[in-house]
Amino acid sequence: MKLKVSVFEYLNQKVMYIQDVNYYFGIKDDFDIKFGDYELSEEEVLNIAKENDLEEYEVFTNTSIEERLNKINTYNIDDVKEQSSYGQFTLCLHPSRKCNLNCKYCFRKSEYLGEQQLTFEVAKDAIDFLVDKYAPCASKYVVDLSGSGEPLLQIDLVKQIVDYCKQKRNEICKNIEVMFCTNLTLLTPEIVEYLDNEPAIILGTSIDGDQITNDNNRVYANGKGTYNDIVKGLKMFKNKKLGLAVTVTPLNQNVDLIYDYLYHLPNVDCVSMKFIRCYDGSKYDFDNFDISYLISRYDRLCCNVLIELEKGNFEYLKKLLKGGDYFGGFIYGNLFKGTYKIYRCDAGKSRITVNNAGDIFACSVMYGNNDYRIGSIYSGINKESQSKFECVTIESVTQCKNCEIKSICGGECYVNAYLKNSDFYNPIDKMCKIKLELNKLSMSFIDKIKNKSGVVYSKLIDLAFEINSYENTPTAVWAVMSFLNTRNVIVNYSEVNNCIAKYDNMVEGILNYLKKFDDNISLYKIHNGKDMKTPAIAIIKNTQPNALDFLHIVSINDGNVIFKVFELGNSDVISLPIYEFTRTVSCIVIC
Repeated sequence: MKLKVSVFEYLNQKVMYIQDVNYYFGIKDDFDIKFGDYELSEEEVLNIAKENDLEEYEVFTNTSIEERLNKINTYNIDDVKEQSSYGQFTLCLHPSRKCNLNCKYCFRKSEYLGEQQLTFEVAKDAIDFLVDKYAPCASKYVVDLSGSGEPLLQIDLVKQIVDYCKQKRNEICKNIEVMFCTNLTLLTPEIVEYLDNEPAIILGTSIDGDQITNDNNRVYANGKGTYNDIVKGLKMFKNKKLGLAVTVTPLNQNVDLIYDYLYHLPNVDCVSMKFIRCYDGSKYDFDNFDISYLISRYDRLCCNVLIELEKGNFEYLKKLLKGGDYFGGFIYGNLFKGTYKIYRCDAGKSRITVNNAGDIFACSVMYGNNDYRIGSIYSGINKESQSKFECVTIESVTQCKNCEIKSICGGECYVNAYLKNSDFYNPIDKMCKIKLELNKLSMSFIDKIKNKSGVVYSKLIDLAFEINSYENTPTAVWAVMSFLNTRNVIVNYSEVNNCIAKYDNMVEGILNYLKKFDDNISLYKIHNGKDMKTPAIAIIKNTQPNALDFLHIVSINDGNVIFKVFELGNSDVISLPIYEFTRTVSCIVIC
């Protein structure tokens, strides 16, 4: 069997990437191997891995190459749909269609944007549609109010939406976060007080670097720069940290300097550096990027991160990983080598946008473009329209199918493809070249860390798991709320989450919280379940190392355990014979 491999070097760290199974190994400095793309036999690949990284070789060979290939080859779109139905779902709303700024590269001037404002009634209906009809099995919901204008121009509407989301999450026992990006220029002490003390709101702002860099593009209608007001706004928050969104343009590719500068600003939670969506032939046009220069700046960024890690400053990398941009995403993805990604973009699947009339669009950037309309919250999803986005996979697009990094990349953003090529399918050649090099750089970066310090590498893995946990409702919180609802005790999601999160041991957190309501609640090991009191919370081992999942046992009836699981929500129940439940699911309960 011949396997496609790539051998390359960044940061003075050689790497061999096995394209067919999305796996890579570090190569020792003195090991003689040619750079480039070519084919090797399975035996040759394994020998090279064994000689260069014995630990990684043993992990890799725990699953045969044949098994890995079979897993990839049998991966189909229905599997992806099934898995994605239990993930995070996002609803994008546009509370404001207007903005007090006039940024030079803003898409707000698009022909698709109208003037009619969103009403609370439509927003409420859209949230109900998402939670109750579109994705009732989701692990978490996000309502994104960033839109195409400045949300703070409609602060009263924002407050109404936040209040309804809090009401809704207490009903479903799952987290619903509200997030939006604001330019911070309209802050008042009253607005700051509200935003700073509302835990349901996740805030971000756009800023492009230092004052000169930012004020070249992000300006008021009169041309005055916004930097001073943005930084002033950041400093006003006492309890909340904000995500920073950077638009990287061909005029400013110094990502290492941008990141380092923004990292040191006050109250920064993460930094996301994303490339501009502009294909109009202007100076901002994406085609004007210098790939070699851009990658050299990312190389410098990696060197800066390595220096900070040596100092024990993991926050420097954490803010990059949490940013969710291309490079941070590649680092995150390559930490979990061997996975297979069929989509990159979640538009029209786990992310939808609703306008003021209740029409559903696949992407907020293309709000109002009928090519992106996939239905209505009142009439439901048009499956034919939605299929346009579901069918764009790495196997259906020729450029992706033949690409060496398809399994880690997952393909191109639909909007970029549409804006550049007038269809959803053909990716942008220049973007593909940039992503290819960023992926190689991320692999070398990770292996560099691994070779320098196993402790630092382990900490990096822990960071990745920590970031991943942000994307889900803890099953512990859901189980506690569902359990208490059965006993007619109504509690607040934030309260439950905060109380449990105080404890490193989640079981201890659950027990201490529930004892507020009943001192008799304790942890038990059951053998046959016949004498077990219900309702109860069962503790089950998760697939993730050192993690637990929880489910809610409603009752025991005629020798069967009647229980609810997180994925099915609050309405549906499952029934299993007691002996089977205790043997295959859990014998440890809280009751």
